[in-house]
Amino acid sequence: MKYLMNQSEFEVLLGRGDVVEETPKFSVVYFTATWCGACRSLNVPMIESNTPGVNWLKCDIDQNNYTPGYCGIRSIPSFLAIKDKKVVGMIQSNDSNEIVNWTNSLV
Repeated sequence: MKYLMNQSEFEVLLGRGDVVEETPKFSVVYFTATWCGACRSLNVPMIESNTPGVNWLKCDIDQNNYTPGYCGIRSIPSFLAIKDKKVVGMIQSNDSNEIVNWTNSLV
């Protein structure tokens, strides 16, 4: 899972800004923090391995505090799905199976 370090990187997912490489067709941004107990309870390797074809990005809200506000994130863990350069869904959950099912329903 690659880190989403700043708003410019997020803008690329939406087809804005300086696009240097091809934009992934389907991405999910995972909003988290190192101090978040609910975030630590997620089985991230299981989520990634059960969602083939998904470009996963992790946004630590303490390192990148602009993007969560821009996206309307009010609690963590939260997940934002982007398909074909458009936001197609958001979920707030610490249930790994629910995240897998939600993600696969959007692919």
